[in-house]
Amino acid sequence: MKINRFFTFYFLQERRNADILYLSGMIAIGEMQISGVLTMLMLSVMLMLCVPHRSKRRSSFARARWLMAAGTGLISLQFLLQYIFGFRQMGVTQAVFCNLLLFTPASLLCSMSILYVQRQGIVRKREWLLTCGLCVASVLILLGTILLDGIPFRQGSSAMRIAEYVVALLYVVMQTFIFIMQYKAYIQVKMAVHEYFDRERHDLFGWMGLSMRIMALLAFFVPLVIFTEGKALVLFSIAYFFCIAYSTISLYTYGVSENIIRVEEAEGSTLPTPLLGECPQVENDKKNSPKGEESVEPFISDSLKLWIANAHYRQHNLTLSVVAKQMKVTRKQLQEWLRLSEYKNLAGLVTQLRIDEAKRVLKEHPEWSVETIADYCGFSSREYFHRSFREYTGMTPAKFQNGKG
Repeated sequence: MKINRFFTFYFLQERRNADILYLSGMIAIGEMQISGVLTMLMLSVMLMLCVPHRSKRRSSFARARWLMAAGTGLISLQFLLQYIFGFRQMGVTQAVFCNLLLFTPASLLCSMSILYVQRQGIVRKREWLLTCGLCVASVLILLGTILLDGIPFRQGSSAMRIAEYVVALLYVVMQTFIFIMQYKAYIQVKMAVHEYFDRERHDLFGWMGLSMRIMALLAFFVPLVIFTEGKALVLFSIAYFFCIAYSTISLYTYGVSENIIRVEEAEGSTLPTPLLGECPQVENDKKNSPKGEESVEPFISDSLKLWIANAHYRQHNLTLSVVAKQMKVTRKQLQEWLRLSEYKNLAGLVTQLRIDEAKRVLKEHPEWSVETIADYCGFSSREYFHRSFREYTGMTPAKFQNGKG
C-alpha cells in the first residue's frame, strides 16, 4: 500500500506541475508529452512488478492487471512517438492519426481489464471477437489509408481525415458495447453485495462504477475534441490522464486489498439475480418442490424467531453465510425467503431489527451515548446508525429519545 501511495503522489505531482506550466505557456508540447510517457510508464511498472504474489491467487485479477498494464504501456508509447516524430507539429491530422492508432487498442485493454475483474475473469469469446474486431478494423483502416492514399504522411490528405472520422466512430461504438457489458456486470456485483452483507457496502466496489462511467464519457468526447486544438484539447488530455490513472490505481488497490475477497465471496454465495423482476430460480423451485413454498415458510420463521431471541442480529459484520449458519438453514433457503419477504434482503431484515432494538435502548437508557447505542445494536458506526435511524423513523435518535416522535 505504501508503493501505491507513492505512485499516486508521484502522478498527482507530475500532472499538477505539468498542467499548470503548460496552461501558463511556460512548458513546450514536447515536455508535456514526456510527462505523459513517464506517468503512464510508471503505472505500467506498478502493475507488472508490484503485485505478482497477490495475483497468483486470483487469475481474474492477474489477467486484469496485465491488460491494464498493456493499455497504459500503449498510451506511454503513443506519447513517446508523438515526442520523437513531432506529429503535433506536423498538423492535427497527423497527431490524430497517432492518437487513434494507439489509443483505440489502449482503451480496449483498459476497459476490458475492468470487465475481467467485475466478472471474475469470465469474458465470452464472441465478446472478445466483437471488441477486438472493431479495434483491428480501426487499425487496418488507418494503415490502409496511408498505404493506398499515395500522399506523404507529413502532408496529410482528405482521405486520411475521412478515415480518422470513421475510426473515431468505431471507437465510440466499441466503447459503448464495452460499457453495456460493464454496466450489466456492475449491477450484478452491486445486487450480490447488497444481498450478502448486513449493510450497504458500496465502498467495496464503487470504483468500478466510477471508472466505467468516466471511460464511457471520455469515449463520447473523443470525436468532439481530438480534432480540435487549443484549451479544449489540453483540458481533455488532462482529464484522460486522470481518468486512466484513477482506474489503474483503483484496480491495483482493489486487487491487493481484502475487498476483492469480500466481493467474490458475495458473488459466489448468492443466487443469480435478474436486473428486473423476481428471480426465476425462486419461481422454478416453488413449482418443482413437492412440498411447495408453504413448507419452507414455517421452517424459516421458526428459525428466525430463535435467531432473533438470541439477539444474533446485534452482531457486527453479519453476512448471508453467517446468518444461515446461525439459523441452521442453507444460504439458498434463507436468500429465497428474504427475497419473498417484506425485508427483500439481509440488510433490510437486520437493519429493521437493529432499529427496533435502538428504539428500546433509547427509551430505557437515556444516559447512554449515541456511539454506545450504535455499537450495542450492531451498527458499524455512529454515522451509519444516525442515517439508518432517520431513514426508518423520519427523525434523529436524539429527537426520538426526547419524545418528539
